[in-house]
Amino acid sequence: MYCRVNHIKYDASKKNEVISLLESQRETMMGFPGIQSVCTIETAPGELTSIASYDTKEHFDAATPEVGKIMGGFAAFFTAPPAGSEGPTIFYF
Repeated sequence: MYCRVNHIKYDASKKNEVISLLESQRETMMGFPGIQSVCTIETAPGELTSIASYDTKEHFDAATPEVGKIMGGFAAFFTAPPAGSEGPTIFYF
């Protein structure tokens, strides 16, 4: 399994719009080859952490351009550039 983690700071007054935008991208994200799950959590007001799990790094790489487009749709809500990291899973249950 291979994962992407994004830390996002956004305008907390736009939370409902962010949720709506996430929901509008559900089908697109579900269609990514090898996608296992996407979980977005609110870690503080105006702060999100999103974790996406893929079967393989190759699936992750294939989805990266589309993920970039989706992230671009959120840019109007960002209060800082998103910070991301990626890597292979070493423990999971």
